[in-house]
Amino acid sequence: MNRQAAFSLLEVILALAILGATLAVLSSIALTGTDAAAEAADLAAARLLCESKMAEQLLNPEIPPVPMPPTPVGELDNPDSASFSRFLYSVQILPAAMQGLLAVTVTVNTEELDSVGNPRVSFSLVRWMIDPNLGLAQAEREEAASLEMMSEFEMETTTP
Repeated sequence: MNRQAAFSLLEVILALAILGATLAVLSSIALTGTDAAAEAADLAAARLLCESKMAEQLLNPEIPPVPMPPTPVGELDNPDSASFSRFLYSVQILPAAMQGLLAVTVTVNTEELDSVGNPRVSFSLVRWMIDPNLGLAQAEREEAASLEMMSEFEMETTTP
């Protein structure tokens, strides 16, 4: 028998063990990449939802924003159809650091929790706005109306 051309059983088992270990490492890397891609897609969807819900809150500066407890986002509200996760959003309204301003915080979370019990993906936006309860918009309208009335009165008194 020609010993130089043949492989021993030990060499074949060693090669199979190296191949198995390599495949295990590669599958672990592939799973990590897949999880990271899904998390990135959910984070992008959460950002879009957060911006959309913030725009809804700030749509009319004369109406105060409304605080909301965690509320499920409907499928029609989700602008990213590639995301398969379900989301919750909440709105918190607090006085800002400067007097006369409100800090509006919109937070979007996935309903799915991680191993610790926190949402798998979470994104928040904070915007400051003038407190509509101060009545600044109404005061500006009244001032403009009084200026208009004064200019009409001046025109009446100067015309013969």
